[in-house]
Amino acid sequence: MAVACFGLLAQVAPGTAQTTQEKLNEAEAQVEQIKKELARQQGRLELVQREINAITIRLSEALRQREAIQEQMQLTGGLITKKERREGRLQGRLNARARDVYMNGPIGTLEFVLTAESLGDLSDRISFLDALSRGDVSTAAGVELVKEELQKQKGFLGELQADLAVILEDLQRQAERIQEKWEEQAAIKASIEEKLAEAQDLVKDLEKKYQKELLALLPAGVVIIRGKGPFETCPVAPPRSYIDDFGFPRVGHTHQGNDIFAPLGTPILAPFDGTAEEGLDGLGGTVVHVYASDSADYVYNAHLSKHAGVDGQQVEAGTIIGFVGNTGNAAGTPYHDHFEYHPGGGSAISPYPFLNVVCGVNGSG
Repeated sequence: MAVACFGLLAQVAPGTAQTTQEKLNEAEAQVEQIKKELARQQGRLELVQREINAITIRLSEALRQREAIQEQMQLTGGLITKKERREGRLQGRLNARARDVYMNGPIGTLEFVLTAESLGDLSDRISFLDALSRGDVSTAAGVELVKEELQKQKGFLGELQADLAVILEDLQRQAERIQEKWEEQAAIKASIEEKLAEAQDLVKDLEKKYQKELLALLPAGVVIIRGKGPFETCPVAPPRSYIDDFGFPRVGHTHQGNDIFAPLGTPILAPFDGTAEEGLDGLGGTVVHVYASDSADYVYNAHLSKHAGVDGQQVEAGTIIGFVGNTGNAAGTPYHDHFEYHPGGGSAISPYPFLNVVCGVNGSG
């Protein structure tokens, strides 16, 4: 009776598991779609990054110009200070001469000439007054020249200050732009990554639920130790297709596996790590078993077109162990791999729900 109940479970439960798996497949497809969207957005991110790089160059150039202008302003300020001091000294000399003239007046100058004691002394005094007069004129001219130079330097300083204001304004504008681009870049990443995280969380939840349903399909005492199911990879390379035909009537027996249809010569793969054993028999024709390394599970593949030459060898999941054909009692039928799964080394159970995990529903993956 227990065997009959399990047989009923094997027929009914896959439908229940299939519903969860459909949701899981949709969630996984959504994750892949979001990853593709992230890849497409990468182009946009690269464009934003190029804009950020361009702004960074402009910022660096503006900073360089600011430094150059500030250095020039410092030099100009120093020149202005020196010229203001020179103007002060020259103006002081003129002021002193003006006080002398004011205090002595023209008579003083006349007396200075008339009181000469000799003709030679008179000549010397006239020459001195002439030199003094020329000195006064030179000093006055020097004052005017320094004032003109001061005006030029102050005008230049004003121009530098105006240029600096423009540079500082540009710096502020570029700083705001680069901040905007950083925020845009972060927003693009956050939007996609948030969606991706939500989808991945959904996948994890569905995987846990689906794993529980898969565990419910196994005979008592058999433990899945490979995560989502007993198989690490699909046993037939694409393209392929199958249905859950386990238990379908056959001549003198019921079907003990799933027929995975594929083109002639399609590689048949080890679904998990283990030891391969090649063989020949009347019903299966060219066959190969794989005995799992970490459990008593084994799988049986029949109707191969030829062996892969791995008899007695340790194989890893995904290793080619044969090629699809229609040998044995499948002669004349469409090419396929008759695939059986024996958990714990016991009787075969339907591999269908476990195949869907690694092959996609009905081999569509």
